[in-house]
Amino acid sequence: MAYMSYTLIGLRPNIAICFIVFLVVFSVYSLNKFTDMKEDEINMPERTKFISRRKRLVLFSALSAYVLSIVITLLVKPSAILIVIVPLVTNAIYGSKLIPGIPRFKDIPVMKNVFVALTWALVVLFSAVGTVCLQDILIAIIFYFILVKYFINTVLFDIRDVKGDRERGVKTMPVILGTRITFVVLLAINSTLLFLVPFAPDAVKVLMAAMVLYGYAIIIHFRKRRNPLQLDLLVDGEWVLATIFYIIFI
Repeated sequence: MAYMSYTLIGLRPNIAICFIVFLVVFSVYSLNKFTDMKEDEINMPERTKFISRRKRLVLFSALSAYVLSIVITLLVKPSAILIVIVPLVTNAIYGSKLIPGIPRFKDIPVMKNVFVALTWALVVLFSAVGTVCLQDILIAIIFYFILVKYFINTVLFDIRDVKGDRERGVKTMPVILGTRITFVVLLAINSTLLFLVPFAPDAVKVLMAAMVLYGYAIIIHFRKRRNPLQLDLLVDGEWVLATIFYIIFI
């Protein structure tokens, strides 16, 4: 995703920074497998069994990746340290009760999706524009584009997990609204990205338009629960597929 953020902004990708972002994403998502194990016992029992048998390996790999991301950042570009700090800060804010009498963000419906999307949008943005001066409008366009893409992707995973979330009382968008209304909402949110395409750099207008159309495709396909492997490949792997598309066709 870092590679594509450079591309969307019109910059030459920094491979070291892209690798740092990969390590951070790998670490955070691997650690999340532990926090989601109770829900996954219902939604994805096979994965839960796999992780349960390899807890030490998964934990070691996740922590090692995070430490390595910090080391590489300090060696290659210390000014980009926000890339590895943002996930920690947003996770702390998400799970902490900041003001007495006001519930944690974690306890507010849909805030999980907002925080996940915000975290990765910030990480990607800091990786690409941390030391480069760009027009404010371009930064805003790319930030919103990435934010919406990740919000949609997280909600698609909630559609997959709706059974387990409902049984455990987790109030996700599909649990509250139902999958049909959630489907319509996601289509509407994805449609807002169409208005950004004319303002994107000329070199990536086609790429951005293709990613918006791809957004419609995955929303329609995953409006019902599908094979979890499909979701991992086609939704989590969206940015990889976009990179391949860009290299081959653009």
